[in-house]
Amino acid sequence: MKNPFRKNKTAKNIPAPEPVRDMPVEDAEPAQNILPPVEEAPATSDEAHDDGFTEWRRSRTRGGVERRERNDFFEAYSVYGADKDGKLICRYYHRYPEHERDFGLTYDRTLSLEDFNRRLLAELDKGDIDLDDYRFCMENAERLHAPNTEPETSVTNGFTDEETAVLKNFCENIDTLKDKTYLTVGGVFQCECESVVGDDRLNIRFRKPIKYDAYSADVPGVSKEPVNGYDITDLWIMGVYNRLRENCSSCSVTLLSSQWSTEKESLYLIMAEGFSGIDGRLLTAVGNADSFRRFGFYSLDFSKK
Repeated sequence: MKNPFRKNKTAKNIPAPEPVRDMPVEDAEPAQNILPPVEEAPATSDEAHDDGFTEWRRSRTRGGVERRERNDFFEAYSVYGADKDGKLICRYYHRYPEHERDFGLTYDRTLSLEDFNRRLLAELDKGDIDLDDYRFCMENAERLHAPNTEPETSVTNGFTDEETAVLKNFCENIDTLKDKTYLTVGGVFQCECESVVGDDRLNIRFRKPIKYDAYSADVPGVSKEPVNGYDITDLWIMGVYNRLRENCSSCSVTLLSSQWSTEKESLYLIMAEGFSGIDGRLLTAVGNADSFRRFGFYSLDFSKK
């Protein structure tokens, strides 16, 4: 009988079993990327409004102080044009230079032809665009909204060199005025002078009428009264009227009076038909130099205020 407690001498030669290894699973899916997707940079104002907008003209950049909770220095300008559908667009941009930021879009407006024209006239009145800019924008706008209308290119052109010489010679021959200086800007010819007695300062500004003009449109805060030329109360302005009447076939006079000023400034508009040496009609404004900016006599205020 075998002893059960006796060691088996042959067992020591049996190799130990190899440790179990984890075998790779061939069908397992790769680990998922749990990082959030990278966000794209926000679009700029122009990219955000990329609707086929075509810029025609932009106004002069202005700066100033806007009183809110504190004084903020800012700059702003407007851009005029149309989108791909032919809608008339005005975009207004501003920035605060103290923050050193680029211009940002403040608002984007779709306008009717009348409102589009009204805004352009306001830019003219401030001196932020000139007559050539106005004409270019309105011709494009009318081409989109009234394609069968013939453009009135002749009424918005400035003066030729020959016409400018005619106007200068006209002013030189007004013997009731002295110390004359001349300036031509954006289709406007200006004569600044003094009366021969009393040294009253006077401005005479000439331009050709534009299609939508202060002469035939209402100006906020201004009353308009057709008057007879011989009812002009200022002696020196009467002298200008008489010289115009001698050089044209007919003259009509409109008195503009400020309703928003205690000084009751006034300005005379004189429309001359058939002025010798001038192609088309001639619109003349006569008055004190400081009064012009009150009357919306578009593009005739050179103060740039």
